[in-house]
Amino acid sequence: MTRRWQLGLLFLIVVVIAFTAAKLRYPGRVSTILPASSCDASLWQHTYQSQRLPIITPCTAVEGRVVSVHFNDDADVHLELVPDDRRVLNLTNATHMHGNLVAEIVCEHQPKDVPDSQNACIGFRSSVQLPKAGDRVRITGAYVTDRDNGWPEIHPISRIDLLH
Repeated sequence: MTRRWQLGLLFLIVVVIAFTAAKLRYPGRVSTILPASSCDASLWQHTYQSQRLPIITPCTAVEGRVVSVHFNDDADVHLELVPDDRRVLNLTNATHMHGNLVAEIVCEHQPKDVPDSQNACIGFRSSVQLPKAGDRVRITGAYVTDRDNGWPEIHPISRIDLLH
């Protein structure tokens, strides 16, 4: 084996080890599984394009600190959370979301520029308490994969409890 082949093989081994270590650090799994009755399943009818959100765990709770609150045109509010339990993240959360977990409140406000035929919020507004950046919270909801982004998230949020 030439020196070039040895270096190439060594590089490949290092990449495989690094990828395996990252997958072990960010497995994308919840540690808390709640009974389905702890989450509001009726929120799915108000979730825009719900088919893009395959369910991993129907009901869970995640604790952490809110670092960002963003109002989307589709009527949802995106929360970015630094989770206490980093195992809820996958590699996409770690790299594209800077180690944060996305959680979404559906129909927090009326959508902008969405035709009524695609408006999942007609006649409905969420009663979930909106936290502020910096708040410590416990978020309860469905743990799903956002197929558009490739990361797991809590969507829709059924409940947010402020922690002290």
